[in-house]
Parts: sequence; structure tokens; C-alpha cells
Amino acid sequence: METKLNTFIFILIIFFGFFLRFYNLDFENFWIDETVTFWIANPEFSISQSYKIHKSIELVPFLFNFIIKIYFLIFGYDFQISRYLPALFSSLSIITVSYISKEISNDRSYIFTSILITLNIYLIAYAQELRLYSTLFFLVSLTIYFYFKFENQKKKKFFYLYILFLFLTSLVHPFGLIVYISLIISELKFFHKKNIINIEKIFIYVVFGITVLIYYFFQSNESYLTPIWINPIDIKFFTNLYFSKFFGSRIIGLIYLLSFLILTIRFFHLFNKDKRLFFLISIFILSYLLPLLYGLMFRPILESRYIIFVIIPVIVIISYLVFQLHAFKRNLILTFFVVVTFINLTTEQTFKQFYKERVSYKHDFEGALKKISTSEINNYSISIDVEQKKLSKAWEASIQNYINFILKENNLNLSSVPYSNELENSWVICIHDLNQNKCDKIFRNRLKTLKLNRIDLIKIP
Repeated sequence: METKLNTFIFILIIFFGFFLRFYNLDFENFWIDETVTFWIANPEFSISQSYKIHKSIELVPFLFNFIIKIYFLIFGYDFQISRYLPALFSSLSIITVSYISKEISNDRSYIFTSILITLNIYLIAYAQELRLYSTLFFLVSLTIYFYFKFENQKKKKFFYLYILFLFLTSLVHPFGLIVYISLIISELKFFHKKNIINIEKIFIYVVFGITVLIYYFFQSNESYLTPIWINPIDIKFFTNLYFSKFFGSRIIGLIYLLSFLILTIRFFHLFNKDKRLFFLISIFILSYLLPLLYGLMFRPILESRYIIFVIIPVIVIISYLVFQLHAFKRNLILTFFVVVTFINLTTEQTFKQFYKERVSYKHDFEGALKKISTSEINNYSISIDVEQKKLSKAWEASIQNYINFILKENNLNLSSVPYSNELENSWVICIHDLNQNKCDKIFRNRLKTLKLNRIDLIKIP
């Protein structure tokens, strides 16, 4: 009876998680980064054309954009369905991460894990973006899950499955290699306990590492390996390790961070005994350590979304260790975590939209175009002034591609004109992020300026 009840509760949680991620999925317009993915994945382009465009602007490897390209080939090229795949991957991650917990313990910690993953506002936010981070999270969760399945059952099919997903993880983003390095360290750490040399496993690990390193070596001139826009790490970072972003606020982040650290120290002996726990803590440590070392030697490279998968070991370890406590403490902590996490969610637009009008924070391209259509001037131009001038044309093409779909969807008859300092009788769409927030300084002879989300709409006589 208890098993059926647990299954029923788990299914309800999964449905709620899907609902949070898919509800009002297309309420907001694209971020400018999303316009890039949408443009590159145009199924009318050949694979070589898409890859060439990708290289001209992207800061990530090609794999995710290629997956989205296949998705559009199957279901049609439409911005209104574009976020469905990341939302699906994010939703399925609730199940995979929960089953990671289940592979470690037979208790009900997997239900607690599913609740924390379902209510995590950071994961919900990225589920509603046409970018790779929900996919990276999902692939990492599959890698860990099948690795644990192999460790528990020693079946070859699970070995090849976790190698497959580890390979995809490593190719979808360079930070996926952190999982591979964590795996190697875990294998070396526990090798002495078995004292058995598995030639096949060693061979596959070595070939895997060489293959991925060769791939990134030949991509070494790509900007995603040496981004210039990431700020150096400051002292404030070490007080929360992005937990304020991962869990929704400074206070909630501090609760998760302190709980994680206290429980890890309290049960530190378990990490030396359990290979699975050691693997999880290795992912956590190396996700910060390796990028920080890279930043010291070369240039800053650490961003919270690059290590979005850190949420997996944090939540799984907390869930597992809480269930090692006595019943009273365990129930108290479980209740506290669920309540504060849910209360934090109620402060976010994801929840507020159920009882009040939702507020948009992304670029309001659609609003800008509708305002232009109601004026006597129906010409518009896109202003882009980025530090790397060679990116300007690519940015303009990606945004114009997205605008064309908005115009078609809303039956708006507007004309695009080339941007120049001598522009006349036109509207200028000045995107804050692509003009170094200097929209107020262009075209002093403007008739008026309309302020929209992350966009200034400037009327030129």
C-alpha cells in the first residue's frame, strides 16, 4: 500500500513539474541568444551552411543547434514550437535525477529529490529558453543514472549507455568534460578495493578522452573556449558559489549551501566508502575548481549556467544524507526545505502568473513591431554596436530572421531598411545588450524614444 502511495505522489509531482515548465511557454519573446539558435537551426540551410553560420557567431559547440535543426526538420520551422524540446528535456530530468537518488538508496529520498527538482526556479527558467542548458542538464543526469545502474548491476548495456551519454555531454558543452574527469578520479580512487584490471573499460576511457580532446583541440580557435565577456570572479562569489542563482534568492541559496556543507561534513565518512557518492561530490568540487584554475591561467570562463548540472549532486546528496538522520530531525528538515522552496517559488513570475498578470523581462520585439505598425512611419532599422565588429552582421541576420516570423504571425506590413548614421524617416530598434547599453547616445535628432523591455524604439525624422 505504501509503495502505491509513493508511486502516486511521485507521478503527481512529475505532472506538476511538466506543468510548471510548459505553462505559458511562449509568453515572452526570445532572448537575443535564442534568436541565434533559431537562425542556425533553420532546416532550409544545409548542415554545412548551418555550421558555417554557427561558427560566425556562437559561443558553444554545434551539437545542440544540430539537435534543434533535426527537431525543426521533423516538426516544422516555427518559433512558437521551438522551446518545446528544451522544456521536454527539463521535465524528463525530474525523473532521471529522482532515479539517481533511487539508485543510491531504497528509501523515499527520491520523492524529496523530485520535489526539489520540480520546484527549482533556475531549472524552470532555462526550460523555457531555446538554449542548450536544459539539454546539458538532462544529458548529465542520464550519464550519472546509467553509471549508477552499471555500478549496482554490472551489466554491460548500462556501461555502454553511460559512455554514450557521457560522450554527448562532453560534446554539447566543454564543461561536460568535468563529468568525465570526475569519473576517472572516482575509478582511480576505488580501484584498490577491487584490484582487478578491466582492460576493456580502460581502453574505452582512454579512447574516449583522446577523441574528445582531439575534437576540442581542432576547435581551439573558437571563441567559446576563450570568451571575452565573462567577468573575473570576485570575493562575493565564494560566499554563495552561485547558489543564490541556482535556488532563487540569496537567503534560499544560503540555506541550501549551508545544509549541503553541514551534511557533507557530518557524513563525510560515507563519501570514502560509497563510489557513487564520491562521484557526485567530485562533480561538485571540479565544477568550480577546474574553471577557476583555467581562469587564473588564462581568462575567466566560469558562468552559473555552464555548471547548471551542479544542482544534481547538491540535491541528490542533500536528499540522501537527510534520510540518514533520525526520524524527527529528518521530517523537520524535509518539511522545512519543501516549505521554503515552495514559498520562494511563489515570489517568482512562474507562480504569480496563476493569479495576476505576468510580467515580461525578455526583449519585447513583438511590442516594438506593433508600436511601429500603428505609426505613420512603417520603416525600421536594427542598431547593433558590439565590440567584436565582425559579429554585427551575424547578430543582425539572426534577429531579422526572428522578426520576420513575428511580422508574419501578426500580419504586420513593415519594411526593413539598412542601418546608418544618415537614417531618415524610420524607427530604430536599439537592443540594449547589443549596443553596450548606449541607446540614449545615438541619434540626437530623434523625435521620440519609447522604452520597452531591453529595447529602445527611436523615431528618426
